[in-house]
Amino acid sequence: MLLHFISLPSSLQIAAWAASGCALAVAIHFFMRKLAPSHITQLQSAEVGVIIAVVGIFYGLIIAALLVRAIAHFDTSIEVAEREAGLAASLYRLSAQGLPGSRLKMQDGLRDYLDAVIQREWPLQQKGEAVPVSSPQLGRLSHILSTVYPANRKEAQYLALAQGALDELYASRHTRLFNQAMTIPWEIWCISLIGEVLLVFFAWLMHVPSKGVHFFLSCAMATSISIVLAIILIYDTPFYGDICVSPEPYQKALAAIRAGSLDL
Repeated sequence: MLLHFISLPSSLQIAAWAASGCALAVAIHFFMRKLAPSHITQLQSAEVGVIIAVVGIFYGLIIAALLVRAIAHFDTSIEVAEREAGLAASLYRLSAQGLPGSRLKMQDGLRDYLDAVIQREWPLQQKGEAVPVSSPQLGRLSHILSTVYPANRKEAQYLALAQGALDELYASRHTRLFNQAMTIPWEIWCISLIGEVLLVFFAWLMHVPSKGVHFFLSCAMATSISIVLAIILIYDTPFYGDICVSPEPYQKALAAIRAGSLDL
């Protein structure tokens, strides 16, 4: 169910989080009407304000740390995708420059690999479905390089470089698939949600002369916290939904390899 939710457009996710925050504030409001009548909260308003300030500071630090971590995860995933596409282009360039006998085979193999990433693997990742770690296309490239017998020292050097680039391409692929998972543990999410409930709870303990203003401020606080949590979830899942890592680097590398361009 979570995978289906985070695969939704970001606007719908944010709207759902905001609605849930507002609903939480309303639910706590009806609970607090029986637990703490207004004449009691009026006497404790100053103390509650101090508690909200202390809890809010610590909770804000936690939320800020989670947001920074989520954005860093998103940026790292972009770099991984760019590196994988760049390694594919580099592997073609090496084979074209120093291994003329295997150039066409490497071109076809890399084209198949990039096409598989764009057409098959990327849609699966955006839906949150598992992508096989093994790749027949990379296996084919490995087989091609294993059958190359360099005719001179130059080809031997290029073959060694190509094999190293292929190993890095394998590693970069594994990193991309590993980065599909969320980096924020469920325990931290539970703490964040409990913190939101506590802040809304203390907000209703405050005494505000106007009930309408009090209701609006409490709902606005709960909604704003929920929106920030939604943004954290969106950025911590960099391959899901519409705000995600773009396959553009792979598309550019594929177009250049198809054209046989060495300027990659």
